[in-house]
Amino acid sequence: MKKGLELLSTTLLATVLGFNAVADELDSKPIIDLDPYVTTGTRTERIIAEAPVKTELVMQDDFQSFNITSFQEAFKLIPTARFEADCQNCGLNQIQLLGLSTDYTAILFDGAPIYSGLAKVYGADLFPSIFIDRIEVVKGGSSVLYGAEAIAGVVNLITERPDYSGMETVVSYENILGDAGQVEASFIGDYVSEAEDFAISLYGYYRDREGLDLGTDGFSELPEFENKVIGGQAYWDPSENTTLKATFQFMDEAHRGGDLLDEPEERARVAESLAHEILLFSFDWDQQLSDNLDFHFAYSMIDITRDSFYGARGDAEQVAYENAGFDGDVTDAWIAANEAAIDAQARNTWGLTENKVDYFDFQLNYTFENHIVSGGIQYRNEELEDGSRFNDAAPKTVDEFANLGFFIQDQWTVNEQLELVPGFRVDDHDKVEDLVYSPRIAARYFLNDELTFRASWSTGFNAPGAFNEDQHIGVNQGGAIFLVNDENLVEESSETISVGFEYQPESMDDQLILHSQIHHTILDDAFDIDDSGEVSGDENIWLRVNGGGSTIFVWENNMNWQVNDNVRIDAGASYVISKFDDPVERVTGLTTDEYIKRPDWTGHLGVTADTDFANFNALLSYTGPMIVVGEDSDVWRNSPTFYVLDLGMTKHFEDVFGETDLVLSLGIENAFDERQKDHQNNGEDRDPTYLYGPTQPRTYYMSVRLVW
Repeated sequence: MKKGLELLSTTLLATVLGFNAVADELDSKPIIDLDPYVTTGTRTERIIAEAPVKTELVMQDDFQSFNITSFQEAFKLIPTARFEADCQNCGLNQIQLLGLSTDYTAILFDGAPIYSGLAKVYGADLFPSIFIDRIEVVKGGSSVLYGAEAIAGVVNLITERPDYSGMETVVSYENILGDAGQVEASFIGDYVSEAEDFAISLYGYYRDREGLDLGTDGFSELPEFENKVIGGQAYWDPSENTTLKATFQFMDEAHRGGDLLDEPEERARVAESLAHEILLFSFDWDQQLSDNLDFHFAYSMIDITRDSFYGARGDAEQVAYENAGFDGDVTDAWIAANEAAIDAQARNTWGLTENKVDYFDFQLNYTFENHIVSGGIQYRNEELEDGSRFNDAAPKTVDEFANLGFFIQDQWTVNEQLELVPGFRVDDHDKVEDLVYSPRIAARYFLNDELTFRASWSTGFNAPGAFNEDQHIGVNQGGAIFLVNDENLVEESSETISVGFEYQPESMDDQLILHSQIHHTILDDAFDIDDSGEVSGDENIWLRVNGGGSTIFVWENNMNWQVNDNVRIDAGASYVISKFDDPVERVTGLTTDEYIKRPDWTGHLGVTADTDFANFNALLSYTGPMIVVGEDSDVWRNSPTFYVLDLGMTKHFEDVFGETDLVLSLGIENAFDERQKDHQNNGEDRDPTYLYGPTQPRTYYMSVRLVW
């Protein structure tokens, strides 16, 4: 079976066709009633086939077809996008886009970049898909429109105003390897007034997953996870030319890994535990001033309170022993007689982080002749306080910074074939000494009715933030690690060139699209952490410094083929090379200029088929070999190739309970259980960061959806 899959994947890669199971520009087929609109690339509404900036979509239909319930799971449908877990204990993860990590991707909620560094650490797991209408992805530098972080690209989670009143509820159960279960439940209810000038959506979500030990040492490889979400949106049109929108969302999430998951964290040999309370609020005002003039104003806020525990019982025992006046290694007899003192010491490991982001956005659009000129002002302020939850004597990290940005762009339709979009942005960031200037230009050229070319040149920047998760992982019992910026620190900067084409042959009735795109990014002054204490003079003070540069080359190829009214095939292959300018010593025996945990080749093959009996889907994901390391255990290897096969079936039953429809879904994810098989199985001495590859073992799922 595996040889057959290897042959299939090799053939797939050799054909340099691409995958985008996300309706990427398949909208122009006559089989689709309405061409979807996208907004992320230009911050104005454009039909996707005519958008000058290449945009990819994950639609709500895709969520349902492929059992996607969280933001993280949607990434398997986006070419060159990957999701990697980095810690077996805490579930630390990273989003990879164009070969770069989460730090270089702007994650937006309805266009607002309010996800802070803290929110993005576990954000891909936290935010459910129940309230998301679609995900728009724009790759490459977009700092002209969105400011800092948008070097690798932009991922925009977009909600949609309801068209009619109704309700939907879903309950699902997943079984992971027969050893762990996960329950999910969600609902969304919509109301639209008779005059259609007022609409409201209310939604809720619950998820509870058991922890899973894939070895025999009693320590988790998959942390336990619980998430509760409640939210709503209201839309009001006080006049024909005015639309107001308000959004509210509250999330209560907790996850924990290590051992003894049923015991308090202080009693476990190793425990990493995180609990987030996240409040999100936004207000939007859209106003049409005249036929050719309109504006958009928005205020968004996210407030996060996080309790965290990163601790090992052995460390607490040793520190408590030394605090009692003893030297040397702690003894078993002393431990047995002083459990209360050890508990008190372990309690100091609890951390408390409070983080708030406020974002104001104003954009004015003016249309005249062949131009749409957009100008705007954006202001983002972030506050962070990070310290001990119970130890008042422990020092705190307190930080606040703001960014004020101005941008302007011109969507210039030169003629029927050519459109140019030049843009320019200037930012004043508290953490950057000088103003940051970011120009960009994009172009779309219709060679003929079948062939479209797109190209862009863009610059981006990334300013130092207030939070770094490694700071907590390095915290000692009873002490604290300070992360400070080097006095000579400058912002990271990037330059990206993207060139690509789309071919839609008329001979196939516009139901086949081939797409190929190249991205070339140069990243300078990348941030690095010096935790040696040699420069700072104190091993408890880590410095954020500028490292060297790197170059990232990406070649992605996609095919979307609507074979007939019932069958659709999406295929793809991506080649990514990410290299530092200078080699880096990772562990003993490994000095390399290659990025870690970045496969050169990834590929996908997706098939959906609608039959009279049910709808069927299959998704094969290919991940090529990559360099992986365990820095704590001083090991490294080239990972094996992974083939992850997901299979699903959806059956619709109409008017089961009156006018209520029932949708039943069954499936298996990672059918061949493709995952890392060399986890360290030595208990508290293992290296939890030695983790790579598919995060979800073989999983069976069943869901029941009611729609009325």
